Amino acid sequence: MYGQILIAASFAVAAYQDLRERAVNDLVWIPAIAGTAYVFYSLATSGQYADLEFDVFRVLLIGGMAFAMVYFGMLGEADLIALVFFAADPYVFGVFFALVGAVIVLVPHLAYVMLTGEGRGSHLIPVSRFVKEQKWIPKATVMDGVRHEVDSDVNKAREEVEGVQKEGMQVEVVYGVPDVLYFGVGYILYLVYLGLFNHALFSSLP
Repeated sequence: MYGQILIAASFAVAAYQDLRERAVNDLVWIPAIAGTAYVFYSLATSGQYADLEFDVFRVLLIGGMAFAMVYFGMLGEADLIALVFFAADPYVFGVFFALVGAVIVLVPHLAYVMLTGEGRGSHLIPVSRFVKEQKWIPKATVMDGVRHEVDSDVNKAREEVEGVQKEGMQVEVVYGVPDVLYFGVGYILYLVYLGLFNHALFSSLP
């Protein structure tokens, strides 16, 4: 329970930052690091070696897949960190229930951005707006009618555009989905569910 609460504390701040800035400060994850260490320590000292092995395996598996997606530019670095702590939950079915919580948040939010038009296809916006609004993922720059594609790696594309921005430049963008927001709120909803409807289990977990 205490380890989970520490992880949830990091997720609460990370979700807010991801919604506002599409970026998460590394210091936000300090409580989650402490919580994960507490989970591993508690499982080891209580002799729950099978649970410990499963938890470590799950962290390595999900973390490894997320790392590969970051390496190929398909996922942000903050998303990788979030998925690692997402997987560190000590309950065997914790990831499943947290994912259900994430979907509960994801579906109405995506429906909203689709209705507003932001989530549909690509948009051409002034570079000044692109710099101010962190929610966009750049695909290309357009200057004097000439289109130049940018790096497909989501971790590099924004910096590339900001490094070459000029007056009159436009940026072809797509909406950047706040994955950490979904993971974070989903994890918190899962813990609230455990606390309200299965308190005995919640209090028995590290």
